[in-house]
Amino acid sequence: MLALTSEKSGTLIGVFISVTTVPAAGFAALAAVAGHWTHCGEAVLQLLINLGGITAAGVLTLLVRRRRVLPETTRNARR
Repeated sequence: MLALTSEKSGTLIGVFISVTTVPAAGFAALAAVAGHWTHCGEAVLQLLINLGGITAAGVLTLLVRRRRVLPETTRNARR
């Protein structure tokens, strides 16, 4: 998320999201096709935990950046 808010390439964000979501989603799909519903449920739970972590990290990053960046831009606008 820092790469996005600091105007760096969004590639790092895409890699992070892919690494945390694709394996869990893929395993859930394979387990469902094979009929292993317990494993499928565990993989879906892992996917939801990963998505929650991504969301929390993004929100926290944006809150921190807002507190540090906006006061400076507000000061410059008043001058």
